[in-house]
Amino acid sequence: MKVGLQSIERWIKRRLTLRWRLALWSAALLSVVSVALIVFVNVVARVAIPRAIAIPLFSTPPPPRSDGADHLTPVPFDAPALEPETVVKGIAVQQVQQATLRQVLLVSVLGATLAVGLGSVGAYWLAGQALRPVRDLSRTTRRINAKKLDARIALEGPNDEIKALADAFDNMLARLERAFEQQDRFVGDAAHELRTPLATLRTNLEVVCADPNATLDNYREMSLALERTLTRLERLVADLLLLARGEKLMTRGEVSLGPLLEEVQLDLKPLADERQVSLRLNGEVGITVRGDGRLLATAFANLVENGICYNYPGGEVVVHLQREERWAVVAVADTGVGISEEDQAHIFDRFYRADRSCSHHRGGAGLGLSIVAHVVEQHGGQVQVESSPGVGSTFTLRLPL
Repeated sequence: MKVGLQSIERWIKRRLTLRWRLALWSAALLSVVSVALIVFVNVVARVAIPRAIAIPLFSTPPPPRSDGADHLTPVPFDAPALEPETVVKGIAVQQVQQATLRQVLLVSVLGATLAVGLGSVGAYWLAGQALRPVRDLSRTTRRINAKKLDARIALEGPNDEIKALADAFDNMLARLERAFEQQDRFVGDAAHELRTPLATLRTNLEVVCADPNATLDNYREMSLALERTLTRLERLVADLLLLARGEKLMTRGEVSLGPLLEEVQLDLKPLADERQVSLRLNGEVGITVRGDGRLLATAFANLVENGICYNYPGGEVVVHLQREERWAVVAVADTGVGISEEDQAHIFDRFYRADRSCSHHRGGAGLGLSIVAHVVEQHGGQVQVESSPGVGSTFTLRLPL
């Protein structure tokens, strides 16, 4: 029996629309309730109606006697209790009871049938009204593609489940639209950044190959230029892969921030000496967080390198590490050129450069701070910047302990 009901249910789900299924289940529910009501009414009727119809029915009493006076003396009459089979005017009480019960059964069945029919039609109509936003959602979905993500349902009405679904769908479309716009900008910027070093490679090759009198020194100069360009390409591709696959490549473990920051400063010390910028680390070096040491080292290195690149000769980059409630706080402060308020709103955007001269000189593509924000977000942290043009900048990273 259970297998049969499951087969029927699977057939209904496969062949009928949601609106028809709601109407069908409503009809089934009404049928069950109607059958129960019919049984209840007829059981009660079989008990109550015979009692009501079996009330003693009396034959016509005898006429009053005349005692010769001007008035008539009524004759006492004791009516015997009548049995159910007593006949009144030729109709048996039992037959009246049975006929009444049949009428009650007929009326209850007809009423239940009418209620089931009207209830099913009403359920079908109500299901259609309730599912109208879902149909609008389906039509909107069919109109959406990668080039048209501005469609919205904008359902008006009470804050019920259907409106919550429509609002959630509108929010999803808004997020998708922003994501596609960012992706389009990212692809365009990446193509532009890749085009420049590739053009440099081709130009150097064509110049040397087109010169029949090229010497060994010319080829050496070309190889050095190609090496610089290839280094820039490698760094750009590595940054792009980090942004695209950083979350998938992320491994979590215990990371001691003090030794990690010391290693970052040792790696960047040659650059700092070249730019005549001093590096310093202070604070609580024994703080440990859970995360990916390789990604965190990349984020810290980008901040320290920016502090060196955008600094003055004789300037300083100070990395301060401390514990603040449930956060590990890493502040990278420099005494460099600073960032204007207009640029501060965009410095974490991909391929954005406030000062292009320094970035190109170091082979950067405007992805360093984007990587910092991306890595910190993956670790559940926060990044903030405070800067004054001509005074310097302080980048503050908060990582959960």
